[in-house]
Order: sequence, then C-alpha cells, then structure tokens
Amino acid sequence: MLNPYVILALVLMVVGAGGSGYLKGRLDQKNATIAAQTKQRTLNEAIERGVAEGVSQIKVQHTTVRQKLETIVRENTHYVDCRHDPAALGLLNDLLTGEVTKPVGDRVVPKADAAP
Repeated sequence: MLNPYVILALVLMVVGAGGSGYLKGRLDQKNATIAAQTKQRTLNEAIERGVAEGVSQIKVQHTTVRQKLETIVRENTHYVDCRHDPAALGLLNDLLTGEVTKPVGDRVVPKADAAP
C-alpha cells in the first residue's frame, strides 16, 4: 500500500499543475484581449482620419431648381402620398451629380409672399 504522504504529494502536484495552467491561461487571454483592443483602437483612429479627410474634401453647392419641380409638387397636394416621380427624382439626381442644365431665359426667384 502507498504511503498517505505520497498520495497527498501527488494530489497537491496535480492541483498545483491545474492551478498554474489556469493562471497561465488567464494571463494569455488577458494579453490577447489587450492586443485586440489595441488593434481595434488603431483601426478606429485610421478610420476616423480617413473620414475626416473625406469630409473635408466635400464641396457644398447650393443649386435651385424651381419651375419644373414646383409644378410636380403642386399636382400632388396630399402630403402622405407625396413621393418623387421619376422626373423629379431625375432632376434631384442631376443636382447631386452636378449635371444641372441651365434654364432658358432670365429666371429670378419670386418674392416670398405671406398670402398664397
């Protein structure tokens, strides 16, 4: 029969090996988490720089398209059902792409009146 001290020493060695393996695994996971967070932080900073550069290059253009679009809006006065028809959508897309054709003649924006 084995000595009880030998059995106790074997049990303590197994528990010690398991405990040290657990602590090593925790330390490795903590280091992996820190590395992933650092990588994500640098990626976020690069994205923010890229977005900031992209936003700074946007040029704002104020363009007015009146007559054609106003007649389309006046025809459909139910605001719940108001949607862009293909012609109005084409005019708005032309505005966004910068391909607006100049109106014929001298057009002036009318004054804003309180009465309709």
